[in-house]
Amino acid sequence: MKKLAFIITILAIFALAGCTSSGGGNTTAAPRQAAQPELPPPPAGTERLTLGNAGLAIYRFDLPDGQTWSNYNKLTAEYLVDEENITKSLRSGAVRLYGNYKDSHFSEDGKAMTVSLSDNNMFARMIIDHKDTTWAAMGAVADEWFTYEYVIDGSRAHGQYNKDNIPAGDAKGPFYFALGLTSQDEGRRYSITQLVRNITLHHADNPDLNVVSTGSGFELPASAAYFPTEVKRQMGQ
Repeated sequence: MKKLAFIITILAIFALAGCTSSGGGNTTAAPRQAAQPELPPPPAGTERLTLGNAGLAIYRFDLPDGQTWSNYNKLTAEYLVDEENITKSLRSGAVRLYGNYKDSHFSEDGKAMTVSLSDNNMFARMIIDHKDTTWAAMGAVADEWFTYEYVIDGSRAHGQYNKDNIPAGDAKGPFYFALGLTSQDEGRRYSITQLVRNITLHHADNPDLNVVSTGSGFELPASAAYFPTEVKRQMGQ
């Protein structure tokens, strides 16, 4: 009887161990991450950008009659970033402005107009403004609008910038610039989502001649990116 009781005890221990393994061990599949809810359309007059892996959105500027590039001295954009996205790292710890692009720089795949950053001529050699910064240094506070000012004369350009890309003083456009707050490349694990509005090319003397961009000017979404899918744009309604 003692021997039989011992055997029963051993079997019970093995059975219990098996239950524990199947319930909490490494063999249990991890639960799938819940799908992210679709965001509502952004407010009228704004655009929602989701930018990853150095991707930026393209904006077009058409000058008023009688004006040339020499009459303009800076570009500004207003951004709003929520609590989740403001914790993410900026690409290379910097904010950049790319341009000036021309119509001939774009390629179309039927879904988007893209300037490929895989082409070295379209990457560092196009960074007309590069500013090492942080969210705090930009004055960014979660869920509040802030204005960022870009330099457009090449004085704060990337070291490899080709200054031939600065428009001539008598140029009348159109002018294309790529901007936005894009994420650090960490295996393309995340993008930075933001709202943007009032993307403005400023006249040096007369604010009435400022130019507010209404988009890329193309019917298809336009971006400067390694892959077009890393830039998502949604206009406000």
